Amino acid sequence: MRLIILVISILISNAGSLLRSLEDDSNECMFNCPKRARNVSVPHTEKTCMGDDAIIAQILDGYNKLDLPGGGHVVVSIEIWVQEVSKIIEITSEFELDIYVTERWTDPSLAYSHLNPCKSNMSVDGATILNKIWNPHACFVNSKLANIHESPFKNIFLQIYSNGSIWHNYRIKLTGPCSSTLRTFPIDQQRCMLFYESFTHNTDQVKMEWITTVPPITILKGNITLPDYVLVDFSSSSELRLYPPGIFNELIATFTFQRLYGFYILQVYVPAYISVFISWVSFTLGAEQIPSRTTVGVNSLLALTFQFGAVVNNLPKTSDVKAIDVWILSSMAFIFASLIELAVVGYLSRDGQHGSIKCRCSWLCMNCKDWTALKIDQMSSIVFPVSFLAFNIWYWFIFLGKVTRMNKW
Repeated sequence: MRLIILVISILISNAGSLLRSLEDDSNECMFNCPKRARNVSVPHTEKTCMGDDAIIAQILDGYNKLDLPGGGHVVVSIEIWVQEVSKIIEITSEFELDIYVTERWTDPSLAYSHLNPCKSNMSVDGATILNKIWNPHACFVNSKLANIHESPFKNIFLQIYSNGSIWHNYRIKLTGPCSSTLRTFPIDQQRCMLFYESFTHNTDQVKMEWITTVPPITILKGNITLPDYVLVDFSSSSELRLYPPGIFNELIATFTFQRLYGFYILQVYVPAYISVFISWVSFTLGAEQIPSRTTVGVNSLLALTFQFGAVVNNLPKTSDVKAIDVWILSSMAFIFASLIELAVVGYLSRDGQHGSIKCRCSWLCMNCKDWTALKIDQMSSIVFPVSFLAFNIWYWFIFLGKVTRMNKW
């Protein structure tokens, strides 16, 4: 019996030692297990993908940027994003804006899908790589000034796709021309146009066209409003332009700005109304108040003349008769007519006399044969306001409407 108990104790002791040994080996293998002891299958990559630097070096090796891609006829799609319109200068008839210009074309020589790239497109340093590959050399041919932004570096984006498609985008500040006849000033519009075309390739080599998958012109802001103008319309079109080297595709971006005329209503039209109304006050002062009436009429005329000069100084020197010219000159004519009436009244009441004008035309004088100074003032207080009211109806509803229709493009 004692022998059996002794054998069982020895077996239990050996089993405990064996379990502790296995546990220590397991912990050691968990952190420092030799590869031969780990039977784990690791996937094997047949070929490592190629990075951007290696691909650029590979596709530019032996590349000739003077060769036209695709056998000599390239289609370039153009898209414009308008970031901001800074100002419209009326004196020089031009506007200044910041835009993004996107050019897209395909160059099979730059395709790299066969090189097992790590990604299907790569963004590269546009300012450096663009000079090493073919590009359409397009520009705004009617711009007066154009500069690519350099804040803090040159804003040129260039992306090359594995199938050879090129996406070129740059941000530019440019100054372009505007046209306006100013006939309806200050209720007029400015029409500004930009012409974009390839400077070195005619239509037989490069076809410039607006992008068709998205709107060709996009306003990045909700609306563009300047102190004097608001953008009311924009459009894109194209035409063929004949030059000595051949026929070129010309893309046209048109922007229409409507003048905000609230300033001129408050600073020109309302003071003109007040000046004309003040000139009518002299009709109620009587024939004896000639000096006072003269002061009122002359001051009204001088105030309107000064206001007219301040407006004209900020406009281009054109021979067109503007709507505001018609308004101010007509208002000055009403004030001048009141001074003529004053001269007649002063003549009839000179030296304290009360003279009259004998009327020999019965149809004109009706039942009044003798026109005294008092009667002339009474008649003028009616005729002048009625005539001015008729002029306002003609000016706002007939004249401006007719001129606006004539100025529509």
